[in-house]
Amino acid sequence: MTVPWRPGERGITTYKEEEDLTLRPRCCLQCSESLVGLQGGRRTEQGDQDQLKELYSAGNLTVLSTDPLLHKDPVQLDFHFRLTPQTSAHWHGLLCDHRLFLDIPYRALDQGNWESLTAALEYVEEKTNVDSVFVNFQNNRNDRGALLRAFSYMGFEVVRPDHPALPPWDNVIFMVYPLERDVGHLPSEPP
Repeated sequence: MTVPWRPGERGITTYKEEEDLTLRPRCCLQCSESLVGLQGGRRTEQGDQDQLKELYSAGNLTVLSTDPLLHKDPVQLDFHFRLTPQTSAHWHGLLCDHRLFLDIPYRALDQGNWESLTAALEYVEEKTNVDSVFVNFQNNRNDRGALLRAFSYMGFEVVRPDHPALPPWDNVIFMVYPLERDVGHLPSEPP
């Protein structure tokens, strides 16, 4: 069941320039899903300019970005969460106009991925001016029902496919988590 979601609710802005988000988040080379990401993800001819640079690191969380978060163009934003010295969970996203779009990784229902998502959401809430976090996954995933239940339990709501705030990505289910912001909220430190 799709929950209606309206622009302007909890500080959400409507999406006006669809071409800004025609690109998908790109998986990093360290990620177990990198081959999937390179086949369907963002490819550019910028080479080294598109390499991810460390933006933030504390505890087990490292946040990487392609560009400074000071302009309106979509920016690749990755969250790497160290589970053990040899393994980490990765969430890949695009940041655009106070909205963060995260691809749900395979095995997202594993305990480590929930811990990593919680750390990513805490970073976004405390250190950025993001108003809404959108998670998305392919419509044909085998774990679709479990993902819908789990993310609904966490407070995410399904967004109807034709909603103007969504990018034009085919065969994708989006869920949104609106961040509660105090009036006049400023991030605790610039990202």
